[in-house]
Amino acid sequence: MKLNIRGIFTVTFSALLVLLFSGCERQGGAHEPDMIRVISPDPQYGVAGTSDVKRVSVEVQTAQIPGLLGGSGTRYPMAGERLLIRTLTPESGLAPSVTEGVTDSGGRLDFDVTLGSAFGDQYLEVVCASRPTVKKRLRFVSGIRIDNNKQEVVAGQLLPKPFRVTLFDDAQMPITGVPVYFTLIASPGKSGSLVKSMGVTDDEGAVEIELQTAPSSIGVYRVGVEVADTAGRRTTRSIVLEADAMHIASLVVGVLGGLAIFVFGITLMSEGLQQVAGNRLRRVLAYITGNHVRAVCAGAMVAGLIQSSSSTTVMTVGFVNAGLLTLKQAIGVIFGANIGTTASGQIVSFNIGNIALPAITLGVVLLLTLRRPAGQGLARAILGFGLLFFGMGLMSSQLKAVSTFPSFVRIFQAIDCSPAYIGADLPIGAMIAAIGIGVLTTTIVQSSAATIGLAIALANSGLLNIWTAVPIIMGDNIGTTVTANLAAITASRPAKQAAVAHTLFNVLGVSVMVALFYVPINGMPCFFYAVDRITSGDVFAGENVGRHIAAAHSLFNIVCVVTFTPLIGVLAWVCTKIIPVRVAPRPQLVRLDRSWLATPSLALDGALRATTVITERACWVALTALESYHKGEAVPLAEMEQAEGETDEMQRQIMDYLMLLTRCKLSASQAAAIPALMHCVSDAERIADIGVSIAELIPQACDDDSLTPAAKAELDEILDKTKQLGESVLNGLRGIGKNPIETAVRLEGQVKILSQLGSQGHVVRLQRGECTIERGIVYVEVLSLVEAIVRHLGNIATRTDAAIGDVN
Repeated sequence: MKLNIRGIFTVTFSALLVLLFSGCERQGGAHEPDMIRVISPDPQYGVAGTSDVKRVSVEVQTAQIPGLLGGSGTRYPMAGERLLIRTLTPESGLAPSVTEGVTDSGGRLDFDVTLGSAFGDQYLEVVCASRPTVKKRLRFVSGIRIDNNKQEVVAGQLLPKPFRVTLFDDAQMPITGVPVYFTLIASPGKSGSLVKSMGVTDDEGAVEIELQTAPSSIGVYRVGVEVADTAGRRTTRSIVLEADAMHIASLVVGVLGGLAIFVFGITLMSEGLQQVAGNRLRRVLAYITGNHVRAVCAGAMVAGLIQSSSSTTVMTVGFVNAGLLTLKQAIGVIFGANIGTTASGQIVSFNIGNIALPAITLGVVLLLTLRRPAGQGLARAILGFGLLFFGMGLMSSQLKAVSTFPSFVRIFQAIDCSPAYIGADLPIGAMIAAIGIGVLTTTIVQSSAATIGLAIALANSGLLNIWTAVPIIMGDNIGTTVTANLAAITASRPAKQAAVAHTLFNVLGVSVMVALFYVPINGMPCFFYAVDRITSGDVFAGENVGRHIAAAHSLFNIVCVVTFTPLIGVLAWVCTKIIPVRVAPRPQLVRLDRSWLATPSLALDGALRATTVITERACWVALTALESYHKGEAVPLAEMEQAEGETDEMQRQIMDYLMLLTRCKLSASQAAAIPALMHCVSDAERIADIGVSIAELIPQACDDDSLTPAAKAELDEILDKTKQLGESVLNGLRGIGKNPIETAVRLEGQVKILSQLGSQGHVVRLQRGECTIERGIVYVEVLSLVEAIVRHLGNIATRTDAAIGDVN
């Protein structure tokens, strides 16, 4: 049954769009408040009786609403909810600026607080009026000022400034002689320590404590502070101070080392999958016809199979360069490759790092035990899969350790694309900068999967939010086009057009998506809204950001392909205007693209096609000469000599290419195909030489008008058998028809017998005076040359199995 590919394509993507945009009113009035989230710092500290704490900001949220594809769901802010603010410690004097308020359109309520005069812990409670069980307690510590908190320090050194804790009484005067206790709660290194564990406040009411960090250890130190003045009845619960220890060399080595292992894993997995499935790539691409949808499907299949859009596009450019694909077909393949490569992002976004070491172990064991090429390819794919997640884990652990460091936070704040508030537009300057970073990173590492993996690692560590990550992965789509453009530098103009089409498509796709960032649904950009709907977790609250990034990458490419597939013809026309094709004076020979050498099965396929072309050209030369001799007509000698010169040049090109291929890593059958192809090419070139030799004899035969009727009959049968043999050999090289060896042996034997009978008949005719000596000499010479032609054709036929065995 013939599959309706266009119908399947249309139904699939229509269903996707329905899933994305159906039920947009997801926040209907039936939802109730479920929790109150504190946005401002908690707890806060300050001098008694003052308002020197930060403005309190809280947000009311719904219960988790499952996404269309399930999962834990997403919480949404609730506007118009009345909140009650009450003091749990009224005797302390803690006073909020308001006792109730209503949340704004973003579900937030802000208010100020004045600390009470009593020393110690004071509490506020924010309660949802419509649902009193939904409430949040906020802690304030009055009479304490913290200085030099959250510092950065070079690992192995003391803090630049010691932690400083200052105590004040209700009159805002320093409290002296009070013991303050310090405890090292958490340390990234084993040798980190406090210089002392207890101090007494001085005349300024202050006590300072030094922290010695461990060398080469990156992470956060946490120090607990407790005031225990039992005599003055001044006590507090533990207050936590933090310091960030940084070791640049360890961080750079860790992140770059993890990235290198990640890229190596991606490359190894891609090479392994190509080794397993490389021989099938030609069949996938052969499925392409003029149907754009089939081209897209083939591109997605190949890129998903080998996990590399760059390899797929470079391969496509090579096929266009060799004339195997038209520009429109190539554009469809490139479109599909953009979808297929999103599988890499989906894989790395899952939290399955615990299988990295088992996968590496299994891959190494299989690599050492399996000997067949397919088994070796499978082992490399599994080993690469494990290394991919191992490198991802290294990057994530290093970045997680510095995710809260102020210097790193400031770097990412410079390109933060978050809107100022719910419903606000994304900052265009920061967005362009983020896109540029994606372009630059992918251009440098030459791997879009590496950029996606790095973005997911940064997001999982908390350094990157979804607003910034999406523009970076869009820039990654533009950066990945550099590889194809580099491959097309020395290629034909149609191949350059295909590379330009790849760039235009990705740039236009990014432009369209950036425009969609400013089309809101429920106060959010429609693209981000769609991504959040189809992925579990509230990405706007920092939940499951890695999975949302992978979903955004997939959705972005799918939407772009669906949008631009009907415009493939227009895009091809634009590319022909940008790079017009010069009309060649004559058809060019089949090219052998060096980019195929990375996939030996494709390189052998190209060499086989070139061998078929040279054999076809040589047969034309030989059969044209024989037919002209048989008919007694003048031969197109100049045209034949030009064709013979082309076969000489093709022989040189094919031989050089096969010599390059011998330097690649080949399977046993691939290695056996190379000498077979070399012999076939040499035999084909000799057939062309023989054809020209026959053509040069013909003028001598034509002086006496024509052959005798008997000679014509003999030559007619010989010519017919030779044509059959040539067609059988060509069909064998094309992989169609029956095994040519049996046919070649039979026809070669028949031609030899007919040639011998022809020579005997010539002697009889010469004795009867029916033929002149000059005509007879040419006739006998032609018969011997025909025997040489069928011998070379037979040689090609006997080597066909070895030549095409690995390709087919």
